[in-house]
Amino acid sequence: MSYYLTIDQGNSEAKIALWDGTELLDFRMEPSLTPAKVAAFAGDRMLDGAIYCSVAREDVEIMRHLRHNSRKAMRLNPDTPTPLRVDYRTPSTLGADRVAAAVGAWSDFKGHPILVVDAGTAVTCDFVDADGVYRGGNIAPGISMGLRALHEFTSRLPLVPFPEDMPSLCSVMMGRNTREAIALGVVHSVLAQIDYYRKRLPEGTVTVLGGGCGHHLASVCDFEAVVDEHLVSKGLNRILIYNTAP
Repeated sequence: MSYYLTIDQGNSEAKIALWDGTELLDFRMEPSLTPAKVAAFAGDRMLDGAIYCSVAREDVEIMRHLRHNSRKAMRLNPDTPTPLRVDYRTPSTLGADRVAAAVGAWSDFKGHPILVVDAGTAVTCDFVDADGVYRGGNIAPGISMGLRALHEFTSRLPLVPFPEDMPSLCSVMMGRNTREAIALGVVHSVLAQIDYYRKRLPEGTVTVLGGGCGHHLASVCDFEAVVDEHLVSKGLNRILIYNTAP
């Protein structure tokens, strides 16, 4: 067995996953990650590799723990070799999570053009062509961010909670009260932007939805999409294997 550990440190929580090769063994979300929590998650397994990805600052203590408890520890950065070729004007500013999500989608749909949607705090829509070249993408506010912004940047609009039951919400097109109007406006704007991109990308493009909101969006979208809630973690694992396997 070859055990690999991946850590995706997001804006609000960390996603930690344990893999046996490419098979996901365990997954956990932590609001705050510590070396002790990482050690408890990995148990007494000897890790063949570990990789850390963060959209914020590097956690030095986490990286030190990984280096001491795995045969190879990496932090995903712009210089890390990946299975994809990155065609981006400023690779140093490209979010590591966006690269990982693209690799995760490519690992399942190699040879196809892919629209990679990571729907979390922000919604990123990235394009990987059929030759495995990352061609760039766009960033927009996520659903929770949009709901919060409408409340914080206006004087009278209420703060509407995340709509957990999207099929029920989207059973109508137009809101019949202010809270419904806000929720529908934000959800429909995210769905519309995804649909906008997919319609303008090459024929046969596969749409892959990841992130914490991916399955929610998939429940109400009227186009074909594949949902992968572990998209970034899967990509991190493939990048780790790419850099460690013989």
